[in-house]
Amino acid sequence: MAKKQEENGFSALKQSLKTGELGRLYIFSGEESYLRMHYLGECKKSIIGDSPFAEFNLFEFDGKSMSPDQLRDAIESYPAMAERKLVIVHDFDLYKMPAAFSEFLPSLLADLPEYICLIFHYDVIECKPDKRLKIHQVLSKAGTFVSFEHLDERQLVDWIRRRFRALDRGIDDDTARYLIFLCGTSMTNLITEIEKAAAFCTTGMIKRYHIDTVCTKVLDAVVFDLSDAITERRFDKAIALVNDLLAQKNPEVVIFSTIARHMQRLYAAKLNESARGSEKELLSLLGSASPYYAKRIRSAAHKLPESWLRQSVLLCGQTDAALKSSAADKQKLIELALLEMAAGLERS
Repeated sequence: MAKKQEENGFSALKQSLKTGELGRLYIFSGEESYLRMHYLGECKKSIIGDSPFAEFNLFEFDGKSMSPDQLRDAIESYPAMAERKLVIVHDFDLYKMPAAFSEFLPSLLADLPEYICLIFHYDVIECKPDKRLKIHQVLSKAGTFVSFEHLDERQLVDWIRRRFRALDRGIDDDTARYLIFLCGTSMTNLITEIEKAAAFCTTGMIKRYHIDTVCTKVLDAVVFDLSDAITERRFDKAIALVNDLLAQKNPEVVIFSTIARHMQRLYAAKLNESARGSEKELLSLLGSASPYYAKRIRSAAHKLPESWLRQSVLLCGQTDAALKSSAADKQKLIELALLEMAAGLERS
């Protein structure tokens, strides 16, 4: 997880929702779209509820097409038969706003009416705060930044167990971690995979074979299988996995960048093992917060020669550069790199 939820306004937002006292200004961003959309919905419930005048007290704008007058009118007009109103602006870059907005928006945000809850929601575009700008000082003083990051492994395991329980299915912690390893940390994606596994399971308890049979692997998990195929001297399987990834419309450069990153992590795990490093140090080297993933990487690296991993990392760097700069057959470059890795392992 890039940073803990508690280090931004996430806890403050949850507390405000609990007490029913939302603030006047929020900036929602972060890569976990499921949480962003969930809390947007909670804000709507808190401010609007089931009021018959809901449509008069909820305004949503697309930041690309919104005009200054639309935003100003939405903020300055009083709520209809209610204490407060909610204004949500999607994908408006506060740090690169058009001149027409920069003339009035900072002063407007600094003195929002008590009846307003205004949320700037970053979804497609990324929120990149610039502390040098006046608008950042206004936002920091008047608003709350809430960054919705991926949950850490423990939080995600608990959430997965609750989701399965709601579907009358059970899952143990280790199998839940396996699901995360195989399907990634995106809650939006995991919901689909959880539903697929629950529908396939007839025993009431989710097992690994249920997940293996119906769930879709993320690219990192497929590349893990690919590296295993190489180290098991099954070059045909490795090429078949590459072909499957290409058939799924994954770009060659993205596929090989993932392979290169995986080899770097295996090498880092091997060096960590040689130095008798701790799990904490390994997690830092891997850039991961998942002990389960670190255990899998460490186990895979343990079986491999350090010299081969070093040469494979160098080869990946050369191939990655060739893929990005050459007009050659990209699929062929990937296959040649994998073949050279396999041959190098035979010589080790």
